[in-house]
Amino acid sequence: MEPSDAVRLKVELQSQGVRLAIEDAKGRVGGAGPAEGITLFFEELIATVPACAAFVSASPFTLEERGAATVLVRDGSELCRVEVAAPPAYYSRKAGGVAMEKIALRHGRDCIGSTVAQSCARAEPCLFCGISLSRKAGATIARKSPGDLGEVAAAAWDEGFSQAVLTTGTTDLEECGIPLLVSCSEAVKRSTGGGMEVHVQFEPPEDLALIDRAASSADSAAINLECFDEDTLARVAPGKAALGPDRYRAAWGRAVEAMGEGQVACFIIVGLGEPAASVLEGCHLLTSLGVFPYVLPLRPIPGTPMGSCAPPSASYMLSTYEAAAGIIESSGLSRKGVLAAGCVRCGACSAITDIL
Repeated sequence: MEPSDAVRLKVELQSQGVRLAIEDAKGRVGGAGPAEGITLFFEELIATVPACAAFVSASPFTLEERGAATVLVRDGSELCRVEVAAPPAYYSRKAGGVAMEKIALRHGRDCIGSTVAQSCARAEPCLFCGISLSRKAGATIARKSPGDLGEVAAAAWDEGFSQAVLTTGTTDLEECGIPLLVSCSEAVKRSTGGGMEVHVQFEPPEDLALIDRAASSADSAAINLECFDEDTLARVAPGKAALGPDRYRAAWGRAVEAMGEGQVACFIIVGLGEPAASVLEGCHLLTSLGVFPYVLPLRPIPGTPMGSCAPPSASYMLSTYEAAAGIIESSGLSRKGVLAAGCVRCGACSAITDIL
């Protein structure tokens, strides 16, 4: 599990960001998850890299055009050629009178992603979340209809996209937005003849039977706690902390029963101010339940309360990845393969699957 030079470069880029010196590249700002940045392909790897946050101005990395090539440069020296993820053709089309780009975005190599309800009912939102930013900027719409999302999925499927990630803001604390996720999942499946694999993300509902409903239309799921230190969680995500760990454990267990070991994930964000040991404690807990711990660095999103922070150092992330990969490998989850769809399969925002 010794990381290659290319993986080390990916981790460095995600810790320091890249300054953009090419005309056609633009970073994404906002979204519900690790959003801010630009997607690059290099050395058979894929990486979302910070490009808009304040700390990026000090990065030694720049993205430049040299002749017909786009190259990654560090302190003036060319490192390698890279490919910037291009806007898909469906961005130029509309569904229900709305630009398809506002309904679902390209994620990674072969994935589309949509936040089906672009708002959160919590009075105290998570400090790292930018779910409201893209809506306020007019880059998306507040609520996606299943029919429109199905149209987008069909267009993306025709372009070669093979999976969809559907997330939602927590619209209420009882159903947690799951009914809309289910309707959207069903629409994606129908519109692609069952071909597009679907990953859904939601908070633990009061009625665990809703998780069975989600599993009936989706191939994998994520129930994200993000932090396994109680004090840190209470500070950065007070609403999640208030639900309590038992509700999350019950939801993870039900999801694994419904979807199978290795088809359920949980984000663990490194760099929220948590003790280092809590990350690995979270990995041990999750793998013991059959849940894949998707370890990744904090991605500060400008405009959020944590927007002025910086990700953890590359050396810290590498050591964390190696330790987490050892736990996953020992649990046997890595031998079950990555999730059928979703962030773990995409791998753009984390290097954990690159090291496994």
